[in-house]
Amino acid sequence: MNTTSRAILAEFLGSFTLIFMGAGAAAALGPGHVPAVAFAHGLTIMVAACAFGDVSGSHINPAVTIGLAAAREFPARRIAPYVAAQLLGAVAAGFCLLAVFGGPVNNLGATVIDTHRITETGGFMLEAFGTFLLVTIVLHSAVRGAAGRLAPFAIGMTVTVCILAFGVLTGASVNPGRTLGPAIAAGVYNGIEIYLAAQIAGGLVAGLLFRLWAARPLTAPISISDVPGGN
Repeated sequence: MNTTSRAILAEFLGSFTLIFMGAGAAAALGPGHVPAVAFAHGLTIMVAACAFGDVSGSHINPAVTIGLAAAREFPARRIAPYVAAQLLGAVAAGFCLLAVFGGPVNNLGATVIDTHRITETGGFMLEAFGTFLLVTIVLHSAVRGAAGRLAPFAIGMTVTVCILAFGVLTGASVNPGRTLGPAIAAGVYNGIEIYLAAQIAGGLVAGLLFRLWAARPLTAPISISDVPGGN
């Protein structure tokens, strides 16, 4: 198996595992268990990054792939195969959950906007910001190397924090695969276009901002002795 094939397989397996474990936790536990669901997602991402990071980069999220490409840190020619593998893995996991539960229990963890508490515009803003934050953390902690070996932890905990912060409002999918996989298997399409638009927009903005950041060389942090009047 060549390098490209291994990377595509890694993206499929990573995406499958994330949706199977993350959405599976949401389906099994139901409403009212946000912390457990949050850590199920975050820890799975952390483990996948450790396992497949050296094979494919362990994007396991189309928004991450698109964001890295926008930042010019990922070749555009590989976007389509990566995204295809990620979405196929997510959908396969959704249907495996359907088989496990014998039906769309708790919508198989599909994410929907709680329109009783926020508007659809609010849902768009939360998903866009969450995805922007995630892709930004990926770019700075893993691509730029700011976090070193702690990058998988930083990335996984970013998703955990998003779910803890606004999971009760949108599910904090911040991942088109996480949105589509359970939704297709459960037949729940409420607001799906809002999620996809928000996540792609968030990833693109993060990538473009990183490109501006990287256009100027990073310098050493300013010392207090460099500040006029500093000691």
